[in-house]
Amino acid sequence: MKTGFSTNAFTEKSLLHGIDTISDIGYDGVELVLDTPHAFLPLNEKYLSEIKNCIKKNKIEIANLNANTVVGWYDNNTVIEKFEPSLSNKNEKLRQWRLNYTKKAIELADELESPSICLTSGISTKSEKQTCLRTFKKSLTELASFAETKNISIAIEYEPGLLIENSDDVYHVISQFNNVGLNLDVCHAAVLGEDISKIIKKFRKKIIHTHISDCKNNIHFHLIPGLGSIDFSAMYRSLKEINYEGSLTAELYTYSKNPEYAAKITFTYLKNLMLNHVY
Repeated sequence: MKTGFSTNAFTEKSLLHGIDTISDIGYDGVELVLDTPHAFLPLNEKYLSEIKNCIKKNKIEIANLNANTVVGWYDNNTVIEKFEPSLSNKNEKLRQWRLNYTKKAIELADELESPSICLTSGISTKSEKQTCLRTFKKSLTELASFAETKNISIAIEYEPGLLIENSDDVYHVISQFNNVGLNLDVCHAAVLGEDISKIIKKFRKKIIHTHISDCKNNIHFHLIPGLGSIDFSAMYRSLKEINYEGSLTAELYTYSKNPEYAAKITFTYLKNLMLNHVY
């Protein structure tokens, strides 16, 4: 398994500073978040070249491209919902915009040699859930076909309150696709009271990428691993048992005031976790 860190902890710093720092600490990979303030698409050629050069200079891998949110869509206006417009939006014009945006994310993944992108389903009310699910599956079918031409995997991240809000929702959706699977966010699973080891054994090779953070008391607030109640030893053993070879990418946007500290402490935690489970 590889270690990774998401740049969404560095929203008060530049993206290039974030990549430099993550590499200097020793992480194998970095997750780029395709939204403001770092990388809302499309990127101009000069900035894209700077990102590529920074990645090359640091000899660091791209663990994943995170296309979950689109705060940048709102420009300077008030952000109504960071997940919208979504791939399940009932407004066809808005859905098409998000579909095209996600295709740009897939193209960038190909260009930056990222193995995957992750995405979310968007918001829906209970009364509209079945309609939104059909719309989401329609979007996913088109995206899966497009991603297959680039050899990019699509990882669905579920979250409490979203259309796809638990692991069972993801499992039902991905069954028809070869290159679509799960972005396992262990904090989201813990908030929902799910058994992380059972999820891992259920999805097996369909786990494409993993977001790491801790939490406690079922509260959705991302903590540095070890500060909450998640049993990371059990999680790691389960991932080893299914021969997971992807990244354990820390997602700690809650530490934007001091991302360097969060990245250092988390790196030490992850390395110790791996050392303590060498078979």
